[in-house]
Amino acid sequence: MSEPAASPVRRFGIVALAGAPNVGKSTLLNRILGQSVAIATPKPQTTRRRLLGVDTRGEVQMALCDTPGIHPIRGRMHDRMNAQARHGVREADVVCWILDATRGIGATDREEAAAFDAAHTVLVVNKWDAVEKSAVLPRIAEAAALLPGAEVFPVSARTGEGVDALMEHLASRMPEGEWQFDPELFTAESERSLAAEMVREQLFLQLSEELPYRVVVGIDVFRDEARHTSISATIYTDSDSSKRIIVGKGGSRIKAVGIAARKRIEEMLDRKVFLELFVKVKPGWQDD
Repeated sequence: MSEPAASPVRRFGIVALAGAPNVGKSTLLNRILGQSVAIATPKPQTTRRRLLGVDTRGEVQMALCDTPGIHPIRGRMHDRMNAQARHGVREADVVCWILDATRGIGATDREEAAAFDAAHTVLVVNKWDAVEKSAVLPRIAEAAALLPGAEVFPVSARTGEGVDALMEHLASRMPEGEWQFDPELFTAESERSLAAEMVREQLFLQLSEELPYRVVVGIDVFRDEARHTSISATIYTDSDSSKRIIVGKGGSRIKAVGIAARKRIEEMLDRKVFLELFVKVKPGWQDD
């Protein structure tokens, strides 16, 4: 009598997406998940906190941790962002340290990589579609020299080139273990927190200069009605002058932010959304 077939071995692990600001961590996470979960804008330091995506393929489940960009700016909020990023790196089974092919190795890359274990690190050279083909191999060689022994993968988070090969490699590195999330999930974040992030994304896209860095968004009401979801959010900023700019002449700016954010939230929830935004001054919120 033949032996029953052995059950496939499941694997589960944590992958940290880390790097300097604006190297494409959030864009890469969204590309992997096939969903716009992490907000991504052209401005650096858009990501302020760790965000967890979930990728399940075959018998492997990966928790993908999108971390804030590590940067030298000082201040209580920036220190917290750096601490979150480094904590995400420490708890990961594999660290994907992401490099920007358009600007090469920077001071942050050299300082942080010095503490990495090459056996648990993958170097991802992102944005290689944005450089001349003749520059790709030198960038890969430069990355390999940053942390000898670490695997190097050139990718384009924008177009998806190279991402499948990266994910196959990461899946092969995950340890045996039971899955921690429902395989239907693509993020561990609540809809409430994602809605706040989508409002903040529009503030980054529609406000100029330093103003987006002077706001934070809080969700006051998130309620599912029979045919729609009602959301009320407060945008906190640090001065009356900032509030006037956010509101805009006759409320034009805050209306534009609300319309764009509502569309993004409706896409996420796949239902109609009523979104109400308020702006309040809270001096020193960054140190709270």
